[in-house]
Amino acid sequence: MVSALYIIALGLGSAFLLGLLPDTWRKLAYGITLAALAAMAWIAASWLWHFSVTGAMAVEIFTAGTAPPFAINLRIGMAEAALVALVTLTGLHAAFYLRDTLFKHGRRAMAVLLILIMALCGVIMTRDLFNLFVFMELVVIASAGLVEVECG
Repeated sequence: MVSALYIIALGLGSAFLLGLLPDTWRKLAYGITLAALAAMAWIAASWLWHFSVTGAMAVEIFTAGTAPPFAINLRIGMAEAALVALVTLTGLHAAFYLRDTLFKHGRRAMAVLLILIMALCGVIMTRDLFNLFVFMELVVIASAGLVEVECG
């Protein structure tokens, strides 16, 4: 199984990559956004399939080779896999629906969408209060950014 930590890594890495692209490369930026969201959805769906078919137990993921509170602690079980799959698929559909708006506003809006989906997945999977606070901050900032893009 691909580690659920890659959902977080794909969201952050793709958003960072979009920041390196020129503003005129909107088609490539949109393709990277769709690919990242599709990969995130595939990872979540594969975990959901794994738990529903094999009846496996939940998996604890520790980053940086140490236990919390010194590193991020993630947990993926049946409930988390279902919610993360729902969030990532919703993000993928949102990217299709907001295609014209994302093209109009460019790579920055696409990066904000990726950060929002990544942060929502982080809120679902985290088991640490500090990191819950960090992911909630990212959700609030990204939500405000997307509202500004759509309404501003």
